[in-house]
Amino acid sequence: MNISIQYKIIKKLVSSSVSALILLALFTTSHADSPYSWYTFNIPPFGSVDGRGIGYVLVHAYIEAGLKNKVVLTNPARWFKEMQDASNTTFCTSGSWKVPNTGHRVYSNSIINTVDYGVAVRPTLYRKLSNNGKLRTVSISDVISATITSGQMLILNGRPVFGEMHKIIKQRNKEAGTNIEYMTASEGPVSLLRIANTASRDVDSALIFPEEFSIFANEYPHHSLEYLALSEGTSFAPIRASCPDTEAGRFIIAKINSMLDNGLRKQAFNLFLEALPNIVEIKRQARLNQLCIKDHSCKDPLTD
Repeated sequence: MNISIQYKIIKKLVSSSVSALILLALFTTSHADSPYSWYTFNIPPFGSVDGRGIGYVLVHAYIEAGLKNKVVLTNPARWFKEMQDASNTTFCTSGSWKVPNTGHRVYSNSIINTVDYGVAVRPTLYRKLSNNGKLRTVSISDVISATITSGQMLILNGRPVFGEMHKIIKQRNKEAGTNIEYMTASEGPVSLLRIANTASRDVDSALIFPEEFSIFANEYPHHSLEYLALSEGTSFAPIRASCPDTEAGRFIIAKINSMLDNGLRKQAFNLFLEALPNIVEIKRQARLNQLCIKDHSCKDPLTD
């Protein structure tokens, strides 16, 4: 082998070694194995103040795989704002939606795909909308119309709504007499449902994901609310881990993708399935929503 070729090989090896050492240094600081803290949602079943939820299961799996750092519980409004802040390179997320204007971040493959929103309603409104229990699916437009003569509809502030449902809510919220309230809640959707369950509050409905109703029902077994699916609820959003788009961030996401393919995705989906209401149609839809993961064809409704 001539000297010129030998030099090029040695140079390449040295360059690779230096890059590896730099990357290694990022993961061997005295306080953590990952340079980024982990954000998880304050939205059961993904996260909660008691440290339980799918988000915590994911974070603990990441930490056990050597990606150790502190865990930060955050509400949707803070999460959305900080995800879009290109100067904030301090955190990764255990799993969240892909957000517009986040080209400075890198996302994992889908962990799980959600089921779209439904609505929790008080007894009188339930009887009216469901025709005394005969209907299990209603229109979001009818729920909004009911706010003109009944109580408010609550929506969690900072959390996006997708597709046709988003268009209808945005348009009808401008109409005189409709009463939609965006609320920042300390315990996320559980707070919304607790308020809706209080007869003295001027609230008759709350827009929630189906798994959140099950969490609430378990915590408050004597509640009076009913859950209805929404006919416009045909969208779903992939839940993806994300990190700053740096060498360390890309390394972490690549590692998470490998973990997902080797059992972590299945574990997360089984937990999600358990959290859903025991309604056949919802669980069937949840399974169907996962099919696009196999060929990486899942669309992100906020960006695609």
